[in-house]
Amino acid sequence: MPLDHDILGHGVYTPREAARLIGETPQHVFRWTRGSGPTEPLWQAHYQFVEDSTEISFLDLIEVRVVAAMRRQGISLQSIRYAIDFAQNALGVERPLSSRDFKTDGSEILMDAIEDDGEFVSLSKKAPGQKVFKRIIEQSLNDLEYEDDLVARWRPKGFEKVIIDPARSFGDPLVDEFGVSTGMIYREYQEFNDAKYLSKIYEIPVQVIRVAIRYEENLDKKSKSTDGKGTARS
Repeated sequence: MPLDHDILGHGVYTPREAARLIGETPQHVFRWTRGSGPTEPLWQAHYQFVEDSTEISFLDLIEVRVVAAMRRQGISLQSIRYAIDFAQNALGVERPLSSRDFKTDGSEILMDAIEDDGEFVSLSKKAPGQKVFKRIIEQSLNDLEYEDDLVARWRPKGFEKVIIDPARSFGDPLVDEFGVSTGMIYREYQEFNDAKYLSKIYEIPVQVIRVAIRYEENLDKKSKSTDGKGTARS
């Protein structure tokens, strides 16, 4: 586990926790952020320097989410690695996959990567080239809030009462207005099976309790659908 002063404000997630939040496998989260055998990680994760640590930060979480989205569209890891290196070295963007610059210029960066790495990339004929990249980036980044060009918070689309903020509860998903963990609400709902009861206990409107439950149920559903599968290729 990273030291306290390294965690504060950065969020901390195990590979399994991160995988559940983005609908991936823990193995892919670990491989992309820590590497595997002779393969280097795609970037230097925030807690990389901590010996035997596998946890990732909030920015790492957002970045693996973008990688997962690109992999599902058949974009190779070689292309993604090239795009990251290109953005860092040519454009001076330290954390391209979690920066506002990537949100606006990412499709062009990815197109350069595809054209230069020489590797075939399988993309839908209905939405080839630039349109595919634009759609991937928009879907991956359109529910994020930025500060100083970097992602600061994630408000999961479709669950407007939920927030993931590394400055609050180490990045645990919360009911925004009330600061209560959606995971805690969900575990107690599984025990009591009564949203109205939880509404009274937490003094949170029942409709907000139900949003938290739906959010956690959705995470469970995504986790089960990707269990042992994840993206088509690692």
